[in-house]
Amino acid sequence: MGLKRQLGLWSMTLAVVTGTIGSGWLFAPYLCAKEAGPFSMLAWLFGGLMSFVIAIVFAELGSVITTSGALAAIPLLTHGRTSGFIGGWSVWIAYVSIPTIEVLAMIQYLASKFPWLTIDAGHGQILSPAGITCAALMLILFAWINLSGIGMLSKWIDGLTFWKLTIPLLVSVTLMLKQSHWGNMAGKLPWDGSVRDEVLTAVSTGGVLFSLFGFRTSMDLAGESKRPQRDVPLSMGLGLAICLAIYMVLQLAFLVSIDPGQISHGWEHLVLTAHGGPLVAIALGAGLVWVANLLLVDAVLSPGATAMAYMGVSARVSWMMGRAELLPKSFQRLNDQSVPWVALVSSLLIGIAMLFGGPSWQRIVGFLTATMVIALAIGPVSLMALRKQLPEVKRPFRLKGAGIWCRAAFVLATWSILWSGKTSVIWAVGTIIFPTILFLIPQWFRRRPLELRNGIWWIIYLGGIITILCVTDKTGWYPLSIRPQMMISALFALAIFPIAVASRLEKVSVKAELEFRE
Repeated sequence: MGLKRQLGLWSMTLAVVTGTIGSGWLFAPYLCAKEAGPFSMLAWLFGGLMSFVIAIVFAELGSVITTSGALAAIPLLTHGRTSGFIGGWSVWIAYVSIPTIEVLAMIQYLASKFPWLTIDAGHGQILSPAGITCAALMLILFAWINLSGIGMLSKWIDGLTFWKLTIPLLVSVTLMLKQSHWGNMAGKLPWDGSVRDEVLTAVSTGGVLFSLFGFRTSMDLAGESKRPQRDVPLSMGLGLAICLAIYMVLQLAFLVSIDPGQISHGWEHLVLTAHGGPLVAIALGAGLVWVANLLLVDAVLSPGATAMAYMGVSARVSWMMGRAELLPKSFQRLNDQSVPWVALVSSLLIGIAMLFGGPSWQRIVGFLTATMVIALAIGPVSLMALRKQLPEVKRPFRLKGAGIWCRAAFVLATWSILWSGKTSVIWAVGTIIFPTILFLIPQWFRRRPLELRNGIWWIIYLGGIITILCVTDKTGWYPLSIRPQMMISALFALAIFPIAVASRLEKVSVKAELEFRE
């Protein structure tokens, strides 16, 4: 018994949208505005361009590798077990964290109506015992819906995504008509281009990339698509375009809705203190109580739908890793509805455990962005490797000029990791390397092939990024401005790329090939 192929193009596109428009729209416009002011519009454009370049590489991969949990299968397929574990673990760590982050966003907004959900910890609001209980119950509900089968999940996603498409646009138009402080958009780019630092910070820690990288949801559900070769790349492009347009409109509405007096000392000093979230604060300040109430309803539905989707795709990733023997075999067990129930329950338990750590949406977005981009960095490498390993395989979508696109995507991924910040990157690399060591040691004792030589480029690559940060970061040994730092990291990425491609297996992993051919 395998996964059931029930999803069409519409459902796949909506899965991308619901995986992209989650808690990001409730927080990212505020964080971007604080970093870059009116130039935060440039941050979304640049983030959209970066996401498109990376997505177009994965479009070809998604048309070839049509199994659920594909992001875990790709590195195993081209570079073997060590690389497969690093890539798969990176994806899983990012995915399994997202439902918890989305629930945290829900509780933070709902606390404006139900203040007993949070308590003041001195440095900000954290969940109260009652808040933790409510959050855990929400995660259990999402797991139950997922356990009911992909058909049930698809119906929930289709219904909730329509809401997620309309509410941000309705809120945006209402705020622009009510406030209309278009003078807030006045700003000139300095002749030396120094505003680029703020724009790039907004792209990473401001939540732009975190919000836009939902295009990969389509690949994670490829094993349940009716026509994956066509629908996976098409749904990725359609979903990304729809979401970028919505985020751009929302950011513009946020910028012109702020009272000019609140930014008289600069956008970096903007503080929205209403208990419940930045958009609620703007709505209440404008006297739009009905908009504030609508936001509170959406604070449940939008992040809830995203949490629901990612709980499902995280289970598909660990299911694939179980089938490939990168995690215990029990992770591949399916229930009567063809849902990987052991993997899903594991994601649920980890999500509940994370609630007790007291993280906030803003504090963890940099870490998640770094982890997600590390996982995506394998895409350009694997695409070029597969061109050489499987030249005869049919490619319904074939990327023209793949060599140029893949190198550009690899450089952009490297920049994205760097912009997440030194602390976030070190934490992300640590959560990847330490479990990798724990995976390799018992494999070595059991005399299983590690294919370490094919995955050593990961260590060189991640170690090089940390070295660049430690040397050139603002608090580093030899601080550099953003332009020379970008040049150094680009040259490093371009030097590593051919080494990574050349490190591929002579032939694709037999285990992974059996999976993607099913």
